[in-house]
Amino acid sequence: MPSHRTVTNTLEPETITLDNGRKVVVREVCKEDGELEKKLFESLSPESRRDRFIGGNSKVTDKLIELLTDNDHDVHEALIAIADPDTDPKAVGVAHYACDPTHRSCECAVVIADDWQHHGLGTRLMTNLTELAQNRGLDEIYSIDSAENRSVHRLAKSLGFECRADPHDYTLLTYSKYLHPDYLVSKEAANRPHKRH
Repeated sequence: MPSHRTVTNTLEPETITLDNGRKVVVREVCKEDGELEKKLFESLSPESRRDRFIGGNSKVTDKLIELLTDNDHDVHEALIAIADPDTDPKAVGVAHYACDPTHRSCECAVVIADDWQHHGLGTRLMTNLTELAQNRGLDEIYSIDSAENRSVHRLAKSLGFECRADPHDYTLLTYSKYLHPDYLVSKEAANRPHKRH
């Protein structure tokens, strides 16, 4: 089945200033970022780990890091924010998405180091990630999170994501954003029962 997507776009490395004056470089993830990502995940508080990995039980294994840094810009896209890149590089935020088998929708996630939260970094990473998904022709970006994760709720609402409850698990919420104005209409039409003549 041929892909309906547009030409793949890339994100050039960019230095951004957060609302507290701290600076980070945001760029696409590469294989060499494994150790940076591992240190970020290992540094998370139990609360942040619970929010990122629903239930908080996911171990930072070599396999997990391999999956998170396998950034092929096709099925998987990932962005990383690095503080002090020239002196003592430290990953302080990561956002990524992975496409479903249809290559029409993608599931996303974002994690920010505890002492870098609430200063606009999550918003910036998710904005860039959503724009990449849209530019590559994807129709929908979504996230499945704990209903108790208030930070994600605020972030998703500010970015225009819609929220709906999981009918099979009341502890989970799905946040989704349609990336093209005609997608929701065509999706609803496809799901509508056809009348028999």
